[in-house]
Amino acid sequence: MKKVLLGTSALIAAAAVSAPAMAQEQIQLGIGGKMEQYFGVTSMDDNDYTGVPATVESTSTGINTDTEVYFTGATTLDNGLTVGAVIQLEAGVGAAGADEQYAYIEGAFGQIVAGQRNGVNGILAHDAPQFGIAETDVMGFVTWNGVANNHFNPAGYTQNYFRGATSGTFTDTTISSDDASVSYITPTLAGFSAGLTWTPNPGGALQADQNAGSSNQWEAAIAYNGEFSGVGIGADVAYITDDGQNVPGGTDADDQTMWRAGLVLSYAGFQLGGSYMNVDDVNRTASTPTVAFEDEHTAWNVGAGYETGPYGVSVTYSRAILDFDSAAAGVAQIDEDSYEQVMLNGTYDLGPGITAAGSVFWAEGERDFNAVANTAGTADVSRDGTGGIVALQLSF
Repeated sequence: MKKVLLGTSALIAAAAVSAPAMAQEQIQLGIGGKMEQYFGVTSMDDNDYTGVPATVESTSTGINTDTEVYFTGATTLDNGLTVGAVIQLEAGVGAAGADEQYAYIEGAFGQIVAGQRNGVNGILAHDAPQFGIAETDVMGFVTWNGVANNHFNPAGYTQNYFRGATSGTFTDTTISSDDASVSYITPTLAGFSAGLTWTPNPGGALQADQNAGSSNQWEAAIAYNGEFSGVGIGADVAYITDDGQNVPGGTDADDQTMWRAGLVLSYAGFQLGGSYMNVDDVNRTASTPTVAFEDEHTAWNVGAGYETGPYGVSVTYSRAILDFDSAAAGVAQIDEDSYEQVMLNGTYDLGPGITAAGSVFWAEGERDFNAVANTAGTADVSRDGTGGIVALQLSF
């Protein structure tokens, strides 16, 4: 779940800093975590293609879980520096293992983080209000596999662009890898903070092979969190780039680039906000280094929410587009993939660390082909549907 900030990692770090051990004592780890159980029902209609358009309907139900255990601890040294550690473990059946793990040093100079943690693009991001259930949670329940060559697993769309390109991240504007990296975040001054993340080898290997994938990924972000005349303001802008594959004796791949921005306003329990992301060269590889697949991925969302006492309600619209651009003239190919969804969420705090959440949603995915493909008898394809999700979320 997320509301305004993608705060899971930030909250873990804050918890570790808020209860440091006595000066010069060895770090003692505390334990916490979360358990979230989701049940969803979807009903989908699609205009599929097998040469001739046809209508297909499907209804499905499913259960999804998200359980994690956190170990956090910190100590304050005699020189005033706070040193801490965070270990975040996935606890689901078949998914046990480290999610994030990192160490940090914090002082008047700011914070330095080393390990496997999302970069500053995710840490400082602001997003559309999504109370209880996130847009990516909804996408996990949408059954798109009935559409041939649908845009959630399109042919050739396998290159990681700063994070895996899957159905659960297509609309996510807060792309940030949690591979091994080093980050620096400045102290907050007049509401402003900034950060820089370096990931030498996206993918997690010990050494970066510049001939085998992207390397030297850099993230830079600046954020503002403050208040003016009773109106809370949260905003950020961020940029990510990396070094493309080097091909000995051939053409080097273009560098991937991404930029994003987010803004959230709050007043008397109300929130209004949204975010935008653009990624260039999504699909570029050593074999298709430049104009063969100049793909562009854009995603944006906007939403509003209101909280009073234990109750919360939000409505969010999300849209994502993947544009394909081939250098070969007269070739039948995909022109554009797109996805959009609207969700209405509600939450109720049953007690400390216990929240009931629900969502009803509408979603649609489309794939458009260029004129050459349509002339050859290939029809555009689309699928839309509605659904609902209920959830019980525990934090401890």
